Amino acid sequence: MVTLAVDTSHPTGAVSLARDGAHLGTERFARPSSHLVALAHAVEKLLADASLTPRDVARVAVVVGPGSFTGLRIGLSFAKGLHAAGGADIVPIDSLRLLALPLLESHGCVCAMIDARRGEVYAAVYERAAGTEHREDAAATRVVVAPCALAPSAFFDALTVAPDAFVGSGTVAARAEIAARFPGAVFAPDSGNLPDTAFLAGIAPAMPALVEAAVRRLEPLYVRPSGAERVRLRRHGRDGGGDRG
Repeated sequence: MVTLAVDTSHPTGAVSLARDGAHLGTERFARPSSHLVALAHAVEKLLADASLTPRDVARVAVVVGPGSFTGLRIGLSFAKGLHAAGGADIVPIDSLRLLALPLLESHGCVCAMIDARRGEVYAAVYERAAGTEHREDAAATRVVVAPCALAPSAFFDALTVAPDAFVGSGTVAARAEIAARFPGAVFAPDSGNLPDTAFLAGIAPAMPALVEAAVRRLEPLYVRPSGAERVRLRRHGRDGGGDRG
């Protein structure tokens, strides 16, 4: 199976290609939120280097959020386009889970945090499910805390578990507080603070693909309202928080 993994949730986008779980290549590109062309060119290069065409892609694993609002829409639209044109299966995954998965191979409870700007982070906590010690089972995780958007201190105050590992861009500014609140917790290296599309392309064949009706309904996981929606909420006396997009 030829699998393409797409991440446009961060300021630097990435795509990776794998065949039967074996990594074939990765391309990175700047500002995916404003350049659909950059994404298309990156995929085109990956396929050409592997002597493949878009119709050879049997499965597209796409990061659906949270992250850059515009970037998420572009990545998801691209994945749906491949599905419509060539019948590729779609496997969605949230960015926080993807950050946590590599660490869950060696840690039981992982907190993933992404800088959401405006003093907030997107954050979630995951545990490795029983019997999922191997890489190909890594997608089978238990959600301890579902993705949310909060100030780091507020998020930590609400936790009823103590993660033993932290990962993601949101941990950088909060590192001292994390170390004080969770002594002994480890931090992912800087290289692990972005979603790993090569890892995703490798595990995607073992993940369940969406049925057609679910593909049509699939939307980005924003977690909090966009800027336009936030303005609308304020007009009605409610504040939906900030916007990262």
